[in-house]
Amino acid sequence: MRQFAPREPVSGSDAAWRAEYRRQQDAQRIATVQPDLFGAPAIETYRRDAPPKPVLSKDRYRPRASLTAEEMAALLAYAANWLRTRQRVRISSDSPEKHAGRAGVVWRLGSAVNPDRVYIYLDPAGNERTEKIAFVEVRDVEPAGE
Repeated sequence: MRQFAPREPVSGSDAAWRAEYRRQQDAQRIATVQPDLFGAPAIETYRRDAPPKPVLSKDRYRPRASLTAEEMAALLAYAANWLRTRQRVRISSDSPEKHAGRAGVVWRLGSAVNPDRVYIYLDPAGNERTEKIAFVEVRDVEPAGE
């Protein structure tokens, strides 16, 4: 079995939630663990029945105009009403981001340097074995239904 060492200090409620959520997602990806009889490392079998990755067209990689200060302020004021840590969200499918169309939870909110961006812990899709945390613009994020 795996030994889970905390990757980040568990000091606040958000940090404790992140550690627990990471454990849950990792356990969800693993289907079985087969111990070896002769002392070799255990063999982990991953699930293959996860939803497939969305198929995206190549023409969505287009340059976008930057937001003005007024547009940025309006966007952040709108997002302040619903965007919070642990919120289920979806990256819009018309986004130029790499992970467009995928769902996940808000891992961390943007900092003072990047207030218009947010970290999203993506749900596993297809045959993914590793966790994916995307750094996405707030204008490309929409709340997802439960």
